[in-house]
Amino acid sequence: MSDITARIADPDDLRVLIMLAALLIVGLLAAVAAGSQPFMHRQDAGSGFRWVKRQ
Repeated sequence: MSDITARIADPDDLRVLIMLAALLIVGLLAAVAAGSQPFMHRQDAGSGFRWVKRQ
């Protein structure tokens, strides 16, 4: 079985691809979390981001 996978892709290449995929997934999750921050259910949910001054 390892001969077949060695012919398809080098194990070092697979390691790099897996690391890139993991980084993309983490980045996607961070973007979703940042985008959903104003909509979180908490006491000051309508105030927007914490670092924006209220007027």
